Amino acid sequence: AVVSTQSGHYGRGLHCYTLRVSFLATFELHIFVRIMTLLATILKRGHSGGREVTNAVKEVDELEREKEEALRPLTSGIMETGMDESGDYKRQVSNESLKDPQVQALSQQLKEWINDVLTDDHIVVKNLCEDLSDGQVLSALIESLAGAKIEHKEVAQSVASQKAKLTEVLNQINYHLQVADDGIKWNVDNIHNKYLVSVLHLLVALARHYGIQRRLPSFVKINVLQITKATQQTETISEQITGDEEREHYNFAARQQERDVFDTLFDSAPDKLNAVKGSLMAFANKQLSKIDKSCNNIEEDFANGVNLVIMMSLAEGYYVPLYSFSMEPEAYDHKLHNVTLALNLMQEAGIPRPKCTAESIVSKDLKSTLRVLYSIYSKYKHLAK
Repeated sequence: AVVSTQSGHYGRGLHCYTLRVSFLATFELHIFVRIMTLLATILKRGHSGGREVTNAVKEVDELEREKEEALRPLTSGIMETGMDESGDYKRQVSNESLKDPQVQALSQQLKEWINDVLTDDHIVVKNLCEDLSDGQVLSALIESLAGAKIEHKEVAQSVASQKAKLTEVLNQINYHLQVADDGIKWNVDNIHNKYLVSVLHLLVALARHYGIQRRLPSFVKINVLQITKATQQTETISEQITGDEEREHYNFAARQQERDVFDTLFDSAPDKLNAVKGSLMAFANKQLSKIDKSCNNIEEDFANGVNLVIMMSLAEGYYVPLYSFSMEPEAYDHKLHNVTLALNLMQEAGIPRPKCTAESIVSKDLKSTLRVLYSIYSKYKHLAK
């Protein structure tokens, strides 16, 4: 409720008193009654009791501060970390979790990681929730990490344009992370609303997928106040943000350091590289010749994923519908989709995931391309006889 009195000059040039009375069910009733009593005093003596009114205003201000302090545990999450208002609930981070050293350490390490990745872009993130909310930083981040191309690059000003930008960026991120729908713990509204839990889930997923030199804190949990919209009933739930990050960090480092035959080939026997390339090209052409196709350049002819998809379909004896991939991809995203599909088909056929990424194939990385072709050859070399 807002009550205003305008009644000339009171004291030091104060021309109007605006008293705001707001309360929630959790606020003590007697405080509300005292405020209403003071309002009545102001309205009754507004033209004659300047000093009394001034004192009353001060007392009301003090009560407002008292009320805000009483409600701080419920509102701090909104002010500092946004809110999740999806579904039947409203969720906000508890004040205790905001002060948790583990949560603060995780946020700081992720912020430093983003700043390291985006050094060449001259982007400095100071507040995770605030700076990621419009999609601009996330766009630069996924472009740098995955080589993705985001067409919608201009700075978005309106809420609608910011959400449109975020939608495009998150679609790209979800595609690169290859997370199942039920494993996605973020969405456009939550990121735009600066909801800390969703922001941390998203960044931890990106850091794990693309590797982070820092070891993130393990078993970080955030307590969330969940309010049922229909009844306003409040309960506290716990959100697990990280797991055994020491193991995650070790596993990623081990995968990166693990050398294979192609590392040895490139480092110690480069003179044999052309022979390996020739053998794998001959195998690929033997398969592709079944549909009157061929390849001449090992880096170029597999970068768009088409020949890889065709080779898998021929080797496994099934037909890949044309609507599921692009036969003549021009855009980077279409090429990446094709290569990702081929890698997924390889996994479904029981071929161990080669030591490469879809992005490295599209980027025409020779070592990555040889790894993929060799993995297919190892599984289906009997077909070349």
